[in-house]
Amino acid sequence: MEMSTSLQAYECLNAQYNPDSEEVWILALNSQMRLIRKEMLFRGTVDHCLLHPRDIFRFLVRNNASSFIMAHNHPSDDCLPSEQDLAMTRKIYRLSQVIQIPMNDHIILSSDAYFSMADHGYFLKWRKKKSGNWIY
Repeated sequence: MEMSTSLQAYECLNAQYNPDSEEVWILALNSQMRLIRKEMLFRGTVDHCLLHPRDIFRFLVRNNASSFIMAHNHPSDDCLPSEQDLAMTRKIYRLSQVIQIPMNDHIILSSDAYFSMADHGYFLKWRKKKSGNWIY
């Protein structure tokens, strides 16, 4: 199954939407942007989910991923990213550049919609050159 657009990723994950607690899903992709494996790595409460980047990258390395998409749900049904969502995504995005398993998107799901950070320009913004130095 190809995962080259946010809509394809949303359609892949929509059936797993959990209205009761936040969950973080990772879609491991091969070099042709095809799904190798998807897995829920973290489950939290109705409004919070703890996660650690090392567990994400362990999963990706074990599955020989070339890139990945991260996704999580908002049981509140508001799919806009919180400040915590943006900070954690930026951290994982930067690590993905260093480890050379690129993060293609972070999708936030609600019961009937989604928000793609890549589609809304966050990854491009984080890649922009600032003061002569590349920001990763």
